[in-house]
Amino acid sequence: MPHAQQATVTVESLLAKATRADIRRDPFPHIVLHNPLSPDLYEALATTMPTAEYIGTRIGKPITSNERYNYMSQHILADGEMAPVWKDFVTRNASPEFYREFLDLFRDDLIAALPDTEVKCGPLGSLRVGRRNHDTFATHDILMDCTAVINSAVSGRPSSYRGPHVDKPYKLFGGLFYMKHPDDDATGGHLELYKYREGAHRFTTSASEYGDNRFDIDPRYVEEVGTIAYDRNVLVMYPINPLALHGVSVRSVTPHERRFVALVGDLQHPLFDLAL
Repeated sequence: MPHAQQATVTVESLLAKATRADIRRDPFPHIVLHNPLSPDLYEALATTMPTAEYIGTRIGKPITSNERYNYMSQHILADGEMAPVWKDFVTRNASPEFYREFLDLFRDDLIAALPDTEVKCGPLGSLRVGRRNHDTFATHDILMDCTAVINSAVSGRPSSYRGPHVDKPYKLFGGLFYMKHPDDDATGGHLELYKYREGAHRFTTSASEYGDNRFDIDPRYVEEVGTIAYDRNVLVMYPINPLALHGVSVRSVTPHERRFVALVGDLQHPLFDLAL
């Protein structure tokens, strides 16, 4: 349950410690950083992170098994009960400075995967950076967000929140900052990385929470090639392209919530097409 934060801690960027040497390129470019935040900042955020019930009550979404509950920066900044450290954190990690840090890391990989990126959206170094649900594409080129996310407790039977998929093609990047609760003894809930199997593959389109398209692929068409463990104070970040296939492993029945922060950068138009 969020509450007023008394102690003052220095708010850091999640990418402050990242270097190009951290980039892994198998099966697609990404970084995995352990302890990107100082212990003091991490604990200040972890002890005041909203629960699924808190978020669900405020956004009007009932609690069901292993569902996703998003508390976006617009909600956090407008919520008088959220700790100030969260307000400072989402502001810093959805800012023009954060975008420049991402670009310093991944620009070459992004262009290599999608050579006509700057034809479609303009020079990456000149994009006007705004915040999602605060600014619009009338005055900005990319809209960032830093969202507190809960996957609710798993009841009934083990399940995966989402299997193999590619993030929406109008997103420039995706990021996941894991904040596993110290009492969470559930198995699973890890990030799985995939590559396409040889031969045909097929994506499905279904309505998401916000009415956009989502691109899921039948597991028969992909091969798992790596796993990044769901843990405390761990950042995964990557530029989005058609090869950036990932999903969440099956999580055991558990009363514990799966906690993380989602980082996104939305563009007005898609950067690539997927054969559906």
